[in-house]
Amino acid sequence: MKHLMFVFLLLAMSASPAFTADVAPAKAPKLTARNPIVRVVTISQDRLRRESTETLEDSIERLNRAASFRPDIACLPELFSDRPPEPISGPVTARLSKWAREHSCYVIFGLKRQAANRTFNSAVLVGRQGETVGVFDKIHPTENELAAGTTPGEDDAPVFETDFGRIGIQICFDVNWWDSWKRLQKKGAQIVFFPSAFPAARQLSALALMNQSFVVSSPQAGTARIYDISGDVVATSGKYQEWAGAALPLGRRLFEIDFHTQKVRQMQQKYGSKIEVIWHHEDDWFTLASLDSDLTVEDLIKEYGLTPLNDYRHRATAAVDKARSQAVPTR
Repeated sequence: MKHLMFVFLLLAMSASPAFTADVAPAKAPKLTARNPIVRVVTISQDRLRRESTETLEDSIERLNRAASFRPDIACLPELFSDRPPEPISGPVTARLSKWAREHSCYVIFGLKRQAANRTFNSAVLVGRQGETVGVFDKIHPTENELAAGTTPGEDDAPVFETDFGRIGIQICFDVNWWDSWKRLQKKGAQIVFFPSAFPAARQLSALALMNQSFVVSSPQAGTARIYDISGDVVATSGKYQEWAGAALPLGRRLFEIDFHTQKVRQMQQKYGSKIEVIWHHEDDWFTLASLDSDLTVEDLIKEYGLTPLNDYRHRATAAVDKARSQAVPTR
């Protein structure tokens, strides 16, 4: 047993059963490269006066600065406009749809949404042409939200198809229900976006690693962060920049070093700057990503006979179970 934390994470990764996919389709996804590298930005509203009538436009101003990163998708915080409930066809959605069209960029934003005489704490996803791709309703409103009349969303979160891959959303207090995040991973979500009131830094790092998914946080207060599948932070907002941006190779995979060290050296010799290997020396792990649009990690797995961590765990478990069943009972 190499590390107690390793054991804990393995138990958490394997604790939940498989789930049937529930996928919300996007409108007319465009063709992409075999190996998409997605440019993501996320906004923090830290030090922004949320009680101001200009909260919407002040947030758009920060989003405009983040547009210099040329993002494929952008995320704004939970209930970011601080406005009364409105339908999805209201002015907040119209404003963000306009921005999405102007920048050919998906946008996720928090909205206090009114529908069928009910109020939801929602995150709306609009597409590159400003069309509404889907809506996620906060599954676990806080007790104060419930008392104020917020309706909980359905307890099985959907995933959404984009032209670069499949994504999921969780909102603020939802961070405390890990099974919801596992469901998104089982449904194939490669990035989980987290519009929130607070950063939830420790929780999100653990959830990114447990589910081997990229996680993008967008808080009302504090630091916006982008997490790698290893749980490491790859970009943050801060004092001098209210947004964070990163280019995410969605094919990145996590591996145990067993049986792989020499193969990785051979890969590095052959592919050089076309691949990125990050060694996690204290954990006996490494991540592998392709930085070439026509070369996938799956290609490399096949060429070099690599075994991703989850597959290796299943193989090792089967070997242990077989050995246990064949063991001679002791007296």
